[in-house]
Amino acid sequence: MNYAFKTIAEFNDYFKDEKTCYEFLEDRLWGGVPVCPHCATAKKPYKVKARGKFQDIPSYRCSERACDLPFTVRTNSIYEGSKVELRKWLQAAYEINISKKGISSVELASRIGVSQKTAWFINHRLRAMLTETKPELLTGTIEADETFVGGKEQNKHMSKRITSKRENGKRISKAQPDKKTMVLGILQRDGKVRSIVVPNTRGNSLQPLMRANVEPNARIITDALRSYIDLKKDYNHVSIKHTPGNFITKGDEHTNNIEGYWSILKRGIIGTFHSVSPQHLQRYCNEFDFRYNNRTLTPVEKFVESVKGSHNQRLTYKILTSKKATK
Repeated sequence: MNYAFKTIAEFNDYFKDEKTCYEFLEDRLWGGVPVCPHCATAKKPYKVKARGKFQDIPSYRCSERACDLPFTVRTNSIYEGSKVELRKWLQAAYEINISKKGISSVELASRIGVSQKTAWFINHRLRAMLTETKPELLTGTIEADETFVGGKEQNKHMSKRITSKRENGKRISKAQPDKKTMVLGILQRDGKVRSIVVPNTRGNSLQPLMRANVEPNARIITDALRSYIDLKKDYNHVSIKHTPGNFITKGDEHTNNIEGYWSILKRGIIGTFHSVSPQHLQRYCNEFDFRYNNRTLTPVEKFVESVKGSHNQRLTYKILTSKKATK
């Protein structure tokens, strides 16, 4: 299939109806050959008449006697259970891919014609689609750094500030030091980046993540944070001492690339989303990671690549709004 669209107008002309959208997903996810999402059999299924609002979409029933369940390409995907048309889902996926700094739920709602609440839910489901499920170890020269995401306490309304404890029976109104969320960034030069939300800057939090994401004996360049010291046991660790006004580097010993990535992430959060809760921050990081890791692709190629994750774990609204929803 030829996906030659270059603009939103051409995109909407191509995906003009639900049948086209379903056939597109079948081509990308199944290679045109239906596979039962319940039992994973590729045995030719029975074609059945679709139920509901759209009667011309491809619908099937598994031909395995032990299974015998109905399904479409939406089944067991991030789109399952949604009443929103698939063409709106695909447009939202295209929008999130071509927007370098992301797209807010308010903006997405006006573009695809849904409520802001629905657009917010769609955005988070799409971020689940963009999540890397089988990450490979990073190799070569690695840059690692940490950043903090969150607003300053002094800029918050008094009712939302984290205040100190009571003293002499009175609550002190002065705000505590900024309570921000830490994110660890691991970047392979000329390769991929991974940003991971971590609880603190201690070695027992950072070092296991470094070892889980970086191939042994790789060259790792970090700042002088003491939490990275023990990395020298398994890696060629280079520590750089950053001081105010000192921008001199020794050869290629620098962390400029990961710092540049942080600027993209921060500009996206500040300029597009304005505020991101720690509860959902990891999914926002996954979104920015995906766009950075596919930065050499055209918008169409990036969109087509992204839908390969449509069968990632489905994110329900109940899970999304629970306090444990962090992935």
